[in-house]
Amino acid sequence: MGLFDKIFKAVPEDTKLTQQEAFAGIAVAMAGADGSIGESEWRGIVDYIRRLRIYDNFSCPAFDKLFDKLFKILKKDGVSTLVKVSSDALTDDLKLTAFACAVDIALADGVIEDEEKDVINQLADVLNIPEKTAVSIIEVMIIKNKA
Repeated sequence: MGLFDKIFKAVPEDTKLTQQEAFAGIAVAMAGADGSIGESEWRGIVDYIRRLRIYDNFSCPAFDKLFDKLFKILKKDGVSTLVKVSSDALTDDLKLTAFACAVDIALADGVIEDEEKDVINQLADVLNIPEKTAVSIIEVMIIKNKA
């Protein structure tokens, strides 16, 4: 093993994510951006996941395992790492949906904290979402969450 291999190690096996874990990871990272996950944010995550076909075959124990893994990454490595490993594992066809979900979760409690704004900006960047598209999604989610 060379010197650079020791410094720039591959992502540990326990932080490599499946498609389902990656999508949920974006949501969990957004909800945890301000240091805690509120009830409205948690409900937002659960509501989104229940509607997605990629979770059709998931049982309760499978969801428990998925969230345990994500919370371990969040606790051990932080929000930015969870965003990075999640975005790396997410397919292009789910990136806009994951971004919209994250923005919706951030708006669920009616307040956007600075940390949440930072994660939204990081997500737009790592998911390669054009600024105009990101702004449109944010505007729609603001309208959705006014009621």
